[in-house]
Amino acid sequence: MRTHLNVRTFAGRKTCGRAGFTLMELLAVLTIILIVVGLLSAALNQTKNRTMRVSCLDNMRQLKLAWLMYAQDYNDHIALNKSVLINDTMGIAAAPRNSTNSWVAGNPKEDRTPDNLEHGTLYPYVKHPEVYRCPMDNSTTRAGNYRWRSYSMDAYLGGDDEDLDPRVKMRLSDIINPDKVFVFIEEHENSVWLSGFSVLPREKSGSNTGMWSSTPSDRHMQGCNLSFADGHLEYWKWNAPKKGNLTKNLLISSPNELRDLRRLQDAVPRP
Repeated sequence: MRTHLNVRTFAGRKTCGRAGFTLMELLAVLTIILIVVGLLSAALNQTKNRTMRVSCLDNMRQLKLAWLMYAQDYNDHIALNKSVLINDTMGIAAAPRNSTNSWVAGNPKEDRTPDNLEHGTLYPYVKHPEVYRCPMDNSTTRAGNYRWRSYSMDAYLGGDDEDLDPRVKMRLSDIINPDKVFVFIEEHENSVWLSGFSVLPREKSGSNTGMWSSTPSDRHMQGCNLSFADGHLEYWKWNAPKKGNLTKNLLISSPNELRDLRRLQDAVPRP
């Protein structure tokens, strides 16, 4: 009788153990769930980022078409990309903003409204302020509101110093290698934001050194979108992240950073 009771008690314990979960089993299940949620979240973020990058490319495609249509309508002359000229103690100087007869006016760090986009010579071909801003650009103006523009134009295209620098081109047909010359680029929110995106040419820097005049954006998975003078678009992934205002660092010491600069130096008009 005593033996029979012991067997029943042991069997009852065994059945009870099978019906529940140990603490280690629960922790293992919870860990698996967290891993799956993390993977799904990462996949969703990547999908969202790709979607925004495609939307940004579409914006740049519309600006590219507007730029080409303008040249067709104005006898091969490309849209101006000029600086506002001001008088200071040293004489006439260029202010860091676009003139009212340029593709856009003003400076995105200062503009509180889309008025300076609408005053630009390309706006009649676009007619939508949101086209000038990347959907991933969360930067703000000095006043604290969202910026209206994320894109800049190559400073050598329709830019300043047309009579002094042979790289500056004023007609579409003057661009020797249009498939290699960028027109629009995403500029970093912490860049200096001159009237155009400025790239110091190779001949003005040493063979193993260089400087950023304007800083490209890296908001798209450490890369940015560019449009080219022949009409095509490209996504460029940078070798080095673009943190802060790189123009504060006069000389580039990082080999990866220097490779990024060289790539852009090869994408400006030839003299």
